[in-house]
Amino acid sequence: MVTKTTTGIVMTATLIAFGFAAQTARAETIFEPDLTYEQMLNAPIGVEQAMSIAREQAEGRVVEFSMEEFNSKPVYEATIAAPTSLTEVIISADDGAVLSTARQTAATPELMQQLIEEDIEDVMEFAALMDGELFSGDRHDDDGHCAAQDDKG
Repeated sequence: MVTKTTTGIVMTATLIAFGFAAQTARAETIFEPDLTYEQMLNAPIGVEQAMSIAREQAEGRVVEFSMEEFNSKPVYEATIAAPTSLTEVIISADDGAVLSTARQTAATPELMQQLIEEDIEDVMEFAALMDGELFSGDRHDDDGHCAAQDDKG
């Protein structure tokens, strides 16, 4: 029972990640990527070390791991799933410092599943809202960047 529930939580957490990834992918068609390939390769803290740091912050399985830019600095983002918690850890790629830890918990795996499902609904509603605001009425230049609109129609 716990194994099926844990698997369900991990799969649901992955779906959440895909929801964010889908929205991010759409946003990346408009904006430039944060980090260059060279920046990712030359980060002082490697992936293995960052994953080890993330695992020290929470029990469970790493279900998502990425490198992003935050405040013009490279960071690793890790999502760790356990039967009654989902934890996001942000780690500096420059020095390995834990910059942020956010944990969502529930009393039982069933309640955790319910929270995750509600999060998925929220992500889907947000994505639908953003589709309407970003892509209806906005003008874009040839590179996909938002062009300034004037009041002259």
